Amino acid sequence: MIVLALGTKTLRHWCRSCPWWSTLVLAALISLAGCTVHPPGESQLRHQAQVAGKPFAQPYAQRHPSPLPLNATPRQLVRYALRNNPQVQESYWQWRAAIENIPQVGTQTTTLMLNAGTLLNRGGASLANTTVGAANMGSADLKWPSKLSADAKAALLRAVAAGWNFQSRRFVLRRNVLDAWYNYARTAVTLQLFRQRLSLLQNIVAMNRAGISTGTVTPQQWLSGQNRLDLLRSRILELTHQLPRQLSSLNSLLGRPANTPLKPPQTIAIVPIPALSNHELLALAVRRNPQLHALGKLAVADRISIRRAKMQYIPNFDIGLSTSLDGTVQNLTGALVLPALRYHAINASIRQARYQLRATHAAWRSQFNILAARLLIDLIALRNDHRQLRLFRRHILPRWRMMSTLTRAAYQQGRASADQQLGLDQTMLQIQETLVDLQSDQDQRIADIDSIIAAPIEQVPVQPSHGMAHPKIGKSD
Repeated sequence: MIVLALGTKTLRHWCRSCPWWSTLVLAALISLAGCTVHPPGESQLRHQAQVAGKPFAQPYAQRHPSPLPLNATPRQLVRYALRNNPQVQESYWQWRAAIENIPQVGTQTTTLMLNAGTLLNRGGASLANTTVGAANMGSADLKWPSKLSADAKAALLRAVAAGWNFQSRRFVLRRNVLDAWYNYARTAVTLQLFRQRLSLLQNIVAMNRAGISTGTVTPQQWLSGQNRLDLLRSRILELTHQLPRQLSSLNSLLGRPANTPLKPPQTIAIVPIPALSNHELLALAVRRNPQLHALGKLAVADRISIRRAKMQYIPNFDIGLSTSLDGTVQNLTGALVLPALRYHAINASIRQARYQLRATHAAWRSQFNILAARLLIDLIALRNDHRQLRLFRRHILPRWRMMSTLTRAAYQQGRASADQQLGLDQTMLQIQETLVDLQSDQDQRIADIDSIIAAPIEQVPVQPSHGMAHPKIGKSD
């Protein structure tokens, strides 16, 4: 740095004509040293954060959330998790911390220094030889307001990005809670069907054992049925042990003790599938996805950082004021701090800011590609599940029920065996198990799509699509 100092020796005439001169200059120095820039949108962002943080206003130890009912619905589970999940709270407080960085970077980094001194003349002091002064700290120059404004605007955009990350965490939690709930429900419903299959298989094995003595059933058939019975019992035991593990995972997402009971449902919920096309859903993701919004705000902040790095070539300044206690002598000093010897560091900071902007652009494109791939995978699987569900429910299941009815009538007339009847009933249960798997997978795919577009799909209005062109987040600096 090169410091150019300018000063006035005596302001006696000015002081006599304007006795408040020293006071005014000192007040201006204090105001300049403590100046803080508040960019437009900061107060609105603070208000949004306060409204969003009402559930977290009290410390966790002092909060007493209403307990969930034993047979809570998925909507109740999601609402409870959003209020009590620690990861969501962590993301929220990171957002609040980012907001508090705005006034810090928008405030002058210097500190006001007050000094006093006296000249002893033959061991005595006088008012004329005693001076007091005020100046900014020499190691921290005063910055021009334009620099503070750029720093504050960049911090504001990064705080907005932190807010979008908080929203993203909320929708990720919603998806995870629903995914864990659907797995828990699938296991419970499958366990019921397996127990029904066990009862049928036990009857078949008992009939086969009785048929061995009459010669209608071979020992190999009985042994085969016994093996299937043992394997089914092992599978039921495995599912029985799987339920508490899945419940503990769900309770962890809900932010409550792992052993808190929750009654599983008796059926799998049927969630409406989206009626939008791939183009419309991808357009929704670009407009609404919080992660893309956060990266977009970071890209704008990076562009401001490039301009701010170039501002380092603008000299900073120092000012100071001193006066004798009798008011006869006042000195006002000023200095420009020229960054003549720091051009290597300044150029490096400009390049660094540009590279950071390119990295943010690349991160945005990567996130867009990931979301597009996830969306496409979910839609393919979702529509395949829907097609199979419609096939089973409209055609295969009614036909099988008809076959079971006809076989039961034939058995009553002596034209069919009980083994055939039990075999059809067992196949019916297997079809129902397939329906459970397809329906739960479909519901999980819809929950993932909801997290991508940051809204329940049934609440999103349909808008015309204009193609699937790759969107832009701005021109690189």
